[in-house]
Amino acid sequence: MSQNVQPLHVTFEATTEIFATDSKGAFVYVLKHLDGERVDTRRYDEMRFVVSVWHPREGKNIDLDKAYLELRANFSENGHWTRLAELEPVVSPYNRGESFDGWIVLPVLSGDSAFRLHGGGFQPRARLQVRASAYFVA
Repeated sequence: MSQNVQPLHVTFEATTEIFATDSKGAFVYVLKHLDGERVDTRRYDEMRFVVSVWHPREGKNIDLDKAYLELRANFSENGHWTRLAELEPVVSPYNRGESFDGWIVLPVLSGDSAFRLHGGGFQPRARLQVRASAYFVA
């Protein structure tokens, strides 16, 4: 890590209370933070991304064998959304879990990026809560 560059910690906004999957159990969630959607990453080499997805209603579980999360990035405001990685649950998939918690370390690929999550394999038309953050280091 460079001595002159302080790490950047970005906490993305949580989902609204009515955020839900579609009729096939899929969703797309744009990650926004206090300064908008884009993150100035030109001074950083590495991103450590952490995410947690869960049902806000007690008694609902996520089938970790079926649930799928991927992180996508956009490197220019009008550009294509590039699939960066599939996120695996941190815990072993023993059929069901109370949440889908994942993390990944990736190289920074651009000086300016926006991020979003694509999910699938969740319960159809189910409410979800998403919390995510990224930690950038030089």
